[in-house]
Amino acid sequence: MNSKPVCFGMPKGLAFDIPDLILAKGWAELNDFRMAVRLDHGAEDEEYEEILAFHNDVTFCRMIMWRNMDAVFVQPLVGKRQRYCTVAEALASVVPKQPVVLTDISATTWPAD
Repeated sequence: MNSKPVCFGMPKGLAFDIPDLILAKGWAELNDFRMAVRLDHGAEDEEYEEILAFHNDVTFCRMIMWRNMDAVFVQPLVGKRQRYCTVAEALASVVPKQPVVLTDISATTWPAD
């Protein structure tokens, strides 16, 4: 039998602390997102113990978040990966843009019939 031993390295991403998960879930609910925790997530040749996926609805994933020993990373669906020191900093940086609501406009003149 010609088999090689399987060597497993440390995952690139580590699990989040419980307070960080609670913070992320609260942020998701406040901003009308659904947060999914994906365990043993793999991407190409990298493995993540845990990532957080933030969805606008059931199918559309807006961004994912993971951490390692040194930092927290946010990867939006479109855009560059960003690095932060804490989950709180990461979430503060990705606050969804609120639509502009114009409520203080008054007409200077009205159209004539």
